[in-house]
Amino acid sequence: MEVAPTDPFEPVTMEVKLYEHESNGIHFTVVDTPGLCDDLEEIGNNEEYLELIRSKVDQIDLIWFVSPLDETRVRSDEKRGIQLISEAFDSSLWEHSIIIFTFADKVDVADYPLHLQKRTELIRKEIAKFADEDTIPETIPSVAVSNKCEVTPDGKKWLGELYTTVFVRMAERGAIPFLLATANRVRKDPNWRFYNEFNVEAVQKLVASNLIDLDKMQEELIRKKLIEYIPALAMAGIGVGSVFGPISAAIGGTVGAGIGLIAAFFS
Repeated sequence: MEVAPTDPFEPVTMEVKLYEHESNGIHFTVVDTPGLCDDLEEIGNNEEYLELIRSKVDQIDLIWFVSPLDETRVRSDEKRGIQLISEAFDSSLWEHSIIIFTFADKVDVADYPLHLQKRTELIRKEIAKFADEDTIPETIPSVAVSNKCEVTPDGKKWLGELYTTVFVRMAERGAIPFLLATANRVRKDPNWRFYNEFNVEAVQKLVASNLIDLDKMQEELIRKKLIEYIPALAMAGIGVGSVFGPISAAIGGTVGAGIGLIAAFFS
């Protein structure tokens, strides 16, 4: 689904635009911002763009630093972008960041593990130059993705890894709404079903091609983060429905699919 216009060759967004949207009963706002360092250097729009972003965005839950995996160096515009973002916002924002490598399919199978490792290290080093704490860049995870295939060169499905990494790294205020809004696309395993007391109709409308499959390790990472965000879930014998019942009533019926997903992580 396209929310904001894009162009593979020329910059399209020249101002900050807000797009209101709803998914699975959860309302959210997509903020489309101009790209940093993608204009002519002599124009000098970066500071103007950053000021526009600061004026429209009151909280940042997650940052994606996107770079092609098939390159071998951190480009000058990427270095400049890291510096500008770090100086414009509190550098602690890197605590909630992910490195996304595109074009994973362009890297040879034999070179993939080392290439991913080295590219991750290089970008972390650039971020470390501006982070307040030395430990922050070391913890920034990287995920390789591809628009042409469902797996990375090592044969692993990247969508489940991306989804899990986003949830785990996202600030708490955005993590639970994110999980609830995307629950109708997540599948723990082929035999998984929502509990009857939740929105079963939402499950029946799932389209197989849009499902996000999670493996056992990814499930466990999400479960641990849920307990961190909502300690009550760790209590023996507690009913997930009792924890989220008021939330479901307040937000709307379709959020039941999200509550069912959370329940499934503790079944």
